[in-house]
Amino acid sequence: MLTPSDARFMYDRIHTCPVSTVVGRLELEGEIDPNHIRETFKTQILHAREPQDGDKLLYPEFGWTVKQFLGFAFYAKAIQPEDRVRILKDITIDQLTDVQTKLTFQPFELNEPLWDLVIIRMVPDNTPTSVLLFRFHHALFDGVGMFHLLTKMITPKSKKLTKEMCTKLVSPIRYLRMPYDFLHTCHEESRAGSFIQDKKIQTTLGDTFSPSEAASHVRFHISDPIPFSVIRQLGVRHGVSGTAVMHSAILGAVRSSFFAHVASSSTTVRVETTLLPPWKRDRLLGNNVTHGRYTAAIGEVDARKRLIRTHEALRGMKESTFPVTSALISNALSSLPRPILKQINKLHEGHERIFIGNMIGPEEKPKFCGYQSKDVSLMSGFCATYSGIIFGIITFGDTMKIGVFGNRNLLPRSGQAEEITRAFMQELDDLQIEDCAPIC
Repeated sequence: MLTPSDARFMYDRIHTCPVSTVVGRLELEGEIDPNHIRETFKTQILHAREPQDGDKLLYPEFGWTVKQFLGFAFYAKAIQPEDRVRILKDITIDQLTDVQTKLTFQPFELNEPLWDLVIIRMVPDNTPTSVLLFRFHHALFDGVGMFHLLTKMITPKSKKLTKEMCTKLVSPIRYLRMPYDFLHTCHEESRAGSFIQDKKIQTTLGDTFSPSEAASHVRFHISDPIPFSVIRQLGVRHGVSGTAVMHSAILGAVRSSFFAHVASSSTTVRVETTLLPPWKRDRLLGNNVTHGRYTAAIGEVDARKRLIRTHEALRGMKESTFPVTSALISNALSSLPRPILKQINKLHEGHERIFIGNMIGPEEKPKFCGYQSKDVSLMSGFCATYSGIIFGIITFGDTMKIGVFGNRNLLPRSGQAEEITRAFMQELDDLQIEDCAPIC
């Protein structure tokens, strides 16, 4: 049976039009040998075993599919095709985005594993480039799991594969405040505003939408890489965390896109973001549903003031026990039969929010199967039906990128996602020239 944290991402239409698929994209320099990648993938991941644990497979998820019985989802042994690695040739950069989008909503085959690996040989230009598209169902693992698998394919091994991640320990006494923290956060969110001004123009996808309909409903754009040192320097300059810098710039970008001609106001919006869980994951892969939430000052025009308020909100979020309570409730609800869970989810439809996901890659751009990696990005099908704007912050090597994902209800204007990424960069520029004097 699926664990509750995995069942949360298990939707009914995985064999007709999945919306919980994630497609990772890794660009490599030069021509690559598909057979070498195929064999490395088999050795390091598909057939990898743990000698200290009865020689069990390290990643059994790659041999699973999902079936349902009486409204509950169960893992079942999948029928393994001879080769799940496909090769596409002579794809242009414009075609690549279309291929990735179609792959995101492509139905999974019945009784087969819920993942695919596609090797793409791009049309040669000045520098030949190859691209790997790794598609997987979110019920198997998340973006953190994908980066974990990436490190297994790195050769030669680096001393700086991943950034150090730690979570602040909370005193057990603090958990006595769980009811208060939960009610306080819910109360603050109840006062949050909306960033959709005209809801009459909204369109909805029916229960039987096709992959092409879902793909046409999506709006997304991923920025060019920027040095992560810019974020660090701004954090030091203004006496805040780098996370606060990125979140504040996101809020400013959304404000400029939706409220460009509105004066400063007290309007707030609900922001949800991923956090490290206070407990150890049972599996190397799987999913993390520990999310923090805070209400953000999206109505604040002054970039410096918004940054300080965002920093304070993030600090309060991390000190709160709400993420733990929320994760426990999420796991409890995800243990219910799918029909009941679907009805509960409908109660939350239309609740606008901003979701910010952090995907932390290796500290240096590694060699994937011996080939120099250039860039990495992710795309998720959730944005087709999600009632909020999704921001993905991806750090890879010494650079970071920001992805904006939504649907036509949230981003009705053509090119609006790209507009928001440009506004994000402008917000960083504004913070560069802002006076750092204390704010009263």
